[in-house]
Formats: sequence, C-alpha cells, structure tokens
Amino acid sequence: MGKNRRRAMGAPQPERKVSMLSLRYTMVLFVMYFMFFWLFYRFYFRPRIYLLLLSEPSYMDHYIDKLPHMCERPDERLGMIEFMLAKRKRFVRAMRQFVFTITAAYVALLILGATL
Repeated sequence: MGKNRRRAMGAPQPERKVSMLSLRYTMVLFVMYFMFFWLFYRFYFRPRIYLLLLSEPSYMDHYIDKLPHMCERPDERLGMIEFMLAKRKRFVRAMRQFVFTITAAYVALLILGATL
C-alpha cells in the first residue's frame, strides 16, 4: 500500500529501458546468415562432400581403387589412406569452425541489435 501512495503522490519513477529488435534488422541478419551458409555449401562443402564418406572402409577402398596412379603403385595404398583421412579431418575441422564462427557472429549481432 505504501508503494501505491508514493506513485499517487507523484514520486518520480525510474524509467525502464526497453530494448527491442526491429523485424527488418532480424530478417536482414537471417538472410545474410543463410547466404553465408549457402555460399559455403555451394563453393566449399559440395565439391568436398566425398571426404565425409571416406570414414566408411568400403567407400575408401572404392575411391582408392578408382585413382589411376594407384594401379601402378599398389604398395602406396596405406600412405594414400592416411593422406585421405588427414584430408577428411582438416575438412571436418574447417566445417565446424565455419559453423561455429558464423553462428557466434549471428548471435552476437542479434544481441548487439537488442541492446542498442
């Protein structure tokens, strides 16, 4: 009851800062986020998708058998398997870093837009 009396008597109220995101800002950020993913998929991920399949032994054997220079040098098969698995590991690491970086930037820009 005491609080209501103070309000009624004209006591100054602290102003509350209301932060809102504009729909236009959010949509522009989302479209940019989507475009980055689409460009990543189109120019980086799609041409290298076979690297994800190399973890399957049957696909690895099939892939190495199709390489023309492996027919001439079958003794280098183990080295080629290690090379391809290392290449796959680099690809997966780059993919994870891209997804984390772009998502963190998107969330940070959304938070920044909400606080302004």
